[in-house]
Amino acid sequence: MNSAEGAGRTVEEAIRIALRTLGAKREDVDLLVLDEGSRGVLGLGSREARVRVTLLSAIEAGEAEEAAAAPPEPAPSPRGDAADDPVAVARRVTASLLEAMGMGASVTARAEDGGVSVTVTGPQLAPLIGRHGQTLEALDLLVNLMTTRRVGHRVQVAVDAERYRERRRETLSALTRRVVSRVRRSGEPAPLDPMPASERRFIHTMLAEDPDVMTFSEGDGADRHIVIAPRGTAPAGASRRGDAAADGELPEDTDA
Repeated sequence: MNSAEGAGRTVEEAIRIALRTLGAKREDVDLLVLDEGSRGVLGLGSREARVRVTLLSAIEAGEAEEAAAAPPEPAPSPRGDAADDPVAVARRVTASLLEAMGMGASVTARAEDGGVSVTVTGPQLAPLIGRHGQTLEALDLLVNLMTTRRVGHRVQVAVDAERYRERRRETLSALTRRVVSRVRRSGEPAPLDPMPASERRFIHTMLAEDPDVMTFSEGDGADRHIVIAPRGTAPAGASRRGDAAADGELPEDTDA
């Protein structure tokens, strides 16, 4: 099961139910508010809030398959990749993909935070990074998918070129802090620009334990983006199919 829906009296209650159904933590999923719900008038016309949570790992795998219908396959190791160290597999997969792309670059890999960190260095890597990091994101998704298939279990691989991702995360951190400050002052939700799943995951994780704000996603495909909203208030405009935000406050919930 890659996704689950939850319904409850409030959006955050629906989130808790959906996460429990999926057996996942808030930082591991992408959240879409389907319906903010409504208390109705004098108890009439009330409607439950509904949300859908989807594993970010499943989203990343889907994006990888869309990025290349027939990705080049690295030559198999004489020993068989299934028995290899994931670090060696990730490095070999990345090097093979870069060779197929005609990119002259050096590839190193190391174990980091329970996953694999791959670093690409070399001259003229701007085409590998691409506009707003789109090419690097596609490479990252392919490496994750192919490494997981060859090793035989899920492996979280992070591919970086010339510290682009590191610098991008520093930029995202600064941007997120500014937006959170604005949301705290205004009490109004604030949407961010569309970004890939890995960057949405980074922001979800960054704010997962924030007592003042919550995050959820809106939009589809290339338009999918994060909204940062005050925790304890229904996120206005979270669903184009829903009505206006329900009146009243939601209970505090540090688990969502």
